[in-house]
Amino acid sequence: MHASIRTRLLASLLVVTLASAVVLSWYFLQEVESYGVRKLMERVEGDASLLAALVTETGIDDHGALEDALTEALLVPASRMMVLDDEGQVVADSGPGAPDVDDEPLPIVGGDDADAFGERPEVANALEGTAASYQRTAPDGKLQIYSAYPIFDGDTVAGVAYASARTFSVQTLIRDYQTRLLLLGAVFVVVTLVLAEVLSRWLTAPLLSLETTSAAFAAGDHTVRVQPSGARETRALGEAFNTLADEVERMVDQLRAEEKRKSRFVSDVSHELRTPLTAIRGTAETLLEGDVPPEEAGRFLNTIVREADRLARLADDLLTLQRIEGATGELPLRRVRPREVADRAIEALEHVTEQRGVSVKVTGEAPEVLGDPDRLQQVVANLVDNASRVMTTGGSIVVEVGSTTTSATIAILDEGPGMPAEDLDRVFDRFYRSQPSRDRTSGGAGLGLAIVKAIIDRHGGEITAANRDGGGMSFTVSLPSFTSRQPKSEPESNRT
Repeated sequence: MHASIRTRLLASLLVVTLASAVVLSWYFLQEVESYGVRKLMERVEGDASLLAALVTETGIDDHGALEDALTEALLVPASRMMVLDDEGQVVADSGPGAPDVDDEPLPIVGGDDADAFGERPEVANALEGTAASYQRTAPDGKLQIYSAYPIFDGDTVAGVAYASARTFSVQTLIRDYQTRLLLLGAVFVVVTLVLAEVLSRWLTAPLLSLETTSAAFAAGDHTVRVQPSGARETRALGEAFNTLADEVERMVDQLRAEEKRKSRFVSDVSHELRTPLTAIRGTAETLLEGDVPPEEAGRFLNTIVREADRLARLADDLLTLQRIEGATGELPLRRVRPREVADRAIEALEHVTEQRGVSVKVTGEAPEVLGDPDRLQQVVANLVDNASRVMTTGGSIVVEVGSTTTSATIAILDEGPGMPAEDLDRVFDRFYRSQPSRDRTSGGAGLGLAIVKAIIDRHGGEITAANRDGGGMSFTVSLPSFTSRQPKSEPESNRT
């Protein structure tokens, strides 16, 4: 089972804090011990030095004067002091009753015999004429400080002034205050835990908020967002999540719209297929009954052929639209003159427009564009064909070729009935028909303008529809001109 970030952070803070406290406490205790020993050493050395000076004045052989010197020296210090002769033997001793001095006898290295004092290194150094100090650990764990100063009789060492005192050590301090230290440690742990808990909650609050929001987002609520807060890293993480959520929500909306469009497309296709299939089935069943006169039979057969043609046109339009919208590669683009495209499209439709009694005229000129000439010709042909279907005999269509600063334009202007303003935004939808200008009997399946829109989109252009002020409609195609795609020429002075 994986621990949470808050648990890991809590444990890490606790370990770091306790480790730091232990190390720092030990360091400061060592410093306190060192300071205490140093100060005690200075005091003992001062006592020994003072005693040596007093004994030098009185003489080491006058025992009464030695006692007076010890009494005078003990008025200030709290050390135990002794006077040793040149053999290291005790001549005078302040005794266990000195102020602030333990009643225990001085620990003697090498035994309890007084002659053993001469074996101590500090005493040996003093007998040689050099003051020396030493520290030892007593059986109870405390530190014992010794200081020996030579007593001179002229140039000869006549004896040693010897002073000692006790102080605590870290070990004895910990042992003496073990219960208090344990209690203090427990309090410290509790305080650390509380502080670590508060700190960890504060640090992980933005992450917990992000976790909750992520879970809600994963459950399907794509509207939730986090409020970036906390440290810079958590704010950046929250902002990154919000950006990702926006992208996902947009993609989901697009997928839903696409799914809805596909569902409507299937429904529309089914609806478009139902009418001709119903007509074909009904006509065929009537013919199967066998009671149809010959002249009626011919009419019924013509109905079957007409509806079959409608199905074929619908299938062709669907395949065309699928090829255009589902194409994965680039169009075979080349330089195309819009005027030539319009002329060829009108020429291909000439017999159709003549049969419908509609005249078509092409005017104007435009710069070249990059495009597929066959697809662009299909655009003009579809628009002109649609316009000629809804016009009365004797009407006219004008194909105006022109340009703007960045685009080439082809406008198809008719004199038909136009369409309601509310239908203009939907005119390029699949299977859309605006009554009364268009209906199924005119032969279209409602895919012609959708195909036109798909072709123009693939060329990076735009197409718009509008009602003309004087009646009829205008469809305007805008394509990026070839000149607008070219990089600017270098100044003549820069050419070589």
